[in-house]
Amino acid sequence: MNTTTILYVGIDVSKDKSDICIKDQSGNDLIQRFKITNTKADLGKLYETIERIKSKIQGNSDVVFGMEATGIYSLPLYSALRRDGHKVKLYNPIQTNGFRKMNVRKTKTDPIDAAIIADMLRYSEPPQVNEIKDLNLYQLRELVRIRHRLIEKQTVCKIQMIRNIDMIWPNYVSLMPKVFGTTSITVLKKYTVPSKMIGKSFEQFYELVHKASRSKISRTKAEEIYANAGNILTIPEIEPIVSIEIKTLITQLELYDGQIQSVEDKIDQMMKLIDSKIMSIPGIGGILGPIILGEVGNIDRFSSAKKLVAFAGLDSIVIQSGRFENRTGKISKRGSPLLRQALFLAANVARMNDDVLKRFYDKKRSEGKHHYSALNAIAAKLLRIVYSVLKNNKEYQPQTN
Repeated sequence: MNTTTILYVGIDVSKDKSDICIKDQSGNDLIQRFKITNTKADLGKLYETIERIKSKIQGNSDVVFGMEATGIYSLPLYSALRRDGHKVKLYNPIQTNGFRKMNVRKTKTDPIDAAIIADMLRYSEPPQVNEIKDLNLYQLRELVRIRHRLIEKQTVCKIQMIRNIDMIWPNYVSLMPKVFGTTSITVLKKYTVPSKMIGKSFEQFYELVHKASRSKISRTKAEEIYANAGNILTIPEIEPIVSIEIKTLITQLELYDGQIQSVEDKIDQMMKLIDSKIMSIPGIGGILGPIILGEVGNIDRFSSAKKLVAFAGLDSIVIQSGRFENRTGKISKRGSPLLRQALFLAANVARMNDDVLKRFYDKKRSEGKHHYSALNAIAAKLLRIVYSVLKNNKEYQPQTN
């Protein structure tokens, strides 16, 4: 009878080096644990080491690699192993931490971590092999996070812009519809501060705003803005400085607009490539769908919806003492804040558009739950729906009863 010996290669990845532990099915180290640099040459040495071990094994042998999903450090090695045709399992750090706590030696050192990952591979039944979709989902997650960071920076610029405008032209924000819209930015580029309008005819100003707004700003509204600019109390001493800052901020805002649009185009392309059913779920559309999908990643990492809810930090905090157990009603808030934020936004939309979720929300409110506590419950329920849709790769079917 031919048997296959499986080699479990645990890799603990860090910035410059990776610790390696190779075990057999019984948990025996097949070679002294060692380190490799994250280079092509050392990856080749790892392959050579594995081949030497396999040459001493009678019968067939197979190799499974495992590592933590640590993002920027694990992805190059993961990608190289996959390109070379190897089976690789990515573990969530929460999984390895949980497994470490069950280990007698709880000290966190890299060689021990590599051994823990090898043991996790041994105990997997069977070892799950991540498909190439992991890389697509990783790219989606990074694109979504880049977009989020760009929007945060853009928001800071907008706050600074409002502060400068309020300093030199206090009524502008209330007078000009959509202060960051095309018409407003056109006016600020041309005049920057109200004193620059002095000596310019109203007809010049009206022609500018009429064209920029595509005739949406009326002559009456334009007259109101123009009159206010000529009547406002200004601070001549700081106008030149404010003018420079406003121009600089406009340039930055336009740069962020272009960058955000470029990232969103790439997100759309990635979503088409992944072809997920997630946007069939109520409350989840073109903005929130990529965020949730990217942050969740490969749904096969989670053996149950309960574990996905815990991963998102939407599970209740439990205080336990002896036989006493108390659920505080507060959520743990572990995991990605971006994922929770997207789920809360989706939950708020879903409760207004899906009858089942609306009834569920109303039930929680009738039980005395605060609005945000009820939204937490909706978000967790929505995430269970996400789990089902992604796991079965089938569109969401609304319940009719």
